[in-house]
Amino acid sequence: AGQWVFGIEGMYNWADLKGSSPIVPGFSAGSDTNWLASVTGRVGYTWGSTLLYVKGGGAWTRSDEWTRNDVLGTLNSAARIDRSGYTVGVGLEYLFAPNWSAKVEYNYYDFGSRTATLVDGAGLPIDVINSKFDIHTVKAGVNFHFNWGGAPVVANY
Repeated sequence: AGQWVFGIEGMYNWADLKGSSPIVPGFSAGSDTNWLASVTGRVGYTWGSTLLYVKGGGAWTRSDEWTRNDVLGTLNSAARIDRSGYTVGVGLEYLFAPNWSAKVEYNYYDFGSRTATLVDGAGLPIDVINSKFDIHTVKAGVNFHFNWGGAPVVANY
């Protein structure tokens, strides 16, 4: 396709993303994200050894959401929530040697809003929360390009 590059990428990351905020005096709500996955299509344009690309596709995550009594230091309720949404991103990749490239990439993940019923230790519903969930990431990496087609890979896209 000349200077245009097309591709597909699948990604799975274990995560330890944590956040919380007060909901009323003495009480807070938060979440701990356990993993993040996506499948995206990628389209880019090359000049020389440089590739500028955009990507987008589906995304999935799992988080544990909770409410806490901050005065007593006790957990009021918790729920494990699986979410699906979308991701979009942009990146720059540079082929610095045969078969090797380095890249930097920004991604935005949107999992929408969701209402969850949180339960206590006995499984009784005690809290209902509505949360908007999105994630911003920046990735930097080095890639190895396999030479499965037989022609040598040169430092040029």
